[in-house]
Amino acid sequence: MLYHIRIAGTAAVVDLQAARLSSYDIVSARVGADTVLSCRLPDTAALTGLVTLLNDLDLPVTEMAIVPDIDVGS
Repeated sequence: MLYHIRIAGTAAVVDLQAARLSSYDIVSARVGADTVLSCRLPDTAALTGLVTLLNDLDLPVTEMAIVPDIDVGS
């Protein structure tokens, strides 16, 4: 599943924490005063682990969304 996770703060804050987040394949984008992290995770346990890590790094999660897969059919 692909998730978008919005955190308060800028992408520079996330970059500073990159070493702790390196086990996840995350793309970050600044959106106004916030940062949106996009990452594909295998299950809810991985999502829980990522959210816990963000919390441990004092990166407050303000929103999470599942991005539905697009069926490209033949």
